[in-house]
Amino acid sequence: MAQTIARRPSPRARIADHCVPSAAAPRSARQTSLVGAFVAWILVGTFIGVLGWKWTDTMAETRQLEAFQRPDVAAVPLELPTTAFHDPRLEDLLLRHTPKHGSVGLYVKNVTSGAEANVHGGQVFPAASLYKLPIMAEVVRQARLRRLDLNQELTIGREHWVAGAGILQARIGETLPVRELLRLLIVESDNIAAMMLLDLVGLENVNQTMQGMGMRSTRLLDYRAPNAFSGAGPYVTSPSDIGLLLDTLATGKLVDAAGSETALRLMEGKQANDWLGAGLPWWTKVAHKWGEVPGARHDAGVVFTPRHHYVIVVMTAGLDGQTSAESIRELSRAVFQYFEGAR
Repeated sequence: MAQTIARRPSPRARIADHCVPSAAAPRSARQTSLVGAFVAWILVGTFIGVLGWKWTDTMAETRQLEAFQRPDVAAVPLELPTTAFHDPRLEDLLLRHTPKHGSVGLYVKNVTSGAEANVHGGQVFPAASLYKLPIMAEVVRQARLRRLDLNQELTIGREHWVAGAGILQARIGETLPVRELLRLLIVESDNIAAMMLLDLVGLENVNQTMQGMGMRSTRLLDYRAPNAFSGAGPYVTSPSDIGLLLDTLATGKLVDAAGSETALRLMEGKQANDWLGAGLPWWTKVAHKWGEVPGARHDAGVVFTPRHHYVIVVMTAGLDGQTSAESIRELSRAVFQYFEGAR
């Protein structure tokens, strides 16, 4: 019987067999390549979509900020929180940004949420030109109560002359309406305008109105009285007192909303210094009053954004001019970021 003997393939043939690719190998590689390209296309498309969405969102927000106007408290009723509350995190923020030397008093209140905090809020400081805020408030109050007319005219007398800030020192004998004196009082920080308005409404009326509002540390004296400039000077106040007055304006409660709006518009005028606003984005609206005397520098105001309205008062003493200005700007920026987030 014949037997068939199977021939074993040679080593060279076996190697050749392994080296010949199968027909499926090129097809698998092509499929992998197509899947990779598809995934890459999806990733690129997603990235472009997200980028476009972000760009659209940013443009919409930019247009909103460009169009933002401070709400007229006389025209738009504010939705206020039922009660204010102490915010420990806000207080911690203020403490972290308080200079380690000199005296600094701080008061902050978010009118929108009710959150408030202070550091040395009750400390009494020389008021510098912040004493003009109570005078402004009393003039507006009496005007709203029809006890005086903002269009009535007053004559600058020698008894009103006082050195320092302002533009009226060389205008003795001229006549100006109360409305213009109010503007000069705040925008030019005019000392003669302050004396004229103080005589008009009465020093005691100013003090009584401030006491009635709860401003226990605020006191104005007649600068012409004996020893008026002894101690802290003729005008003293505290951060919490000024904060209370500003909160009254921001919430439309200075007699009525129209009176509050009058005061806020005066404080929005361009002033020689704006340390509170210097560290804030261009679209914020700030109604404020600054002041300085040797050894003391302050800025106090209401900041308006599309989402929040808040009061901020920074009073400093014992700091050099540059340090105090930088401290006010830094504190203002830190409070803004706390309420608004980084923008």
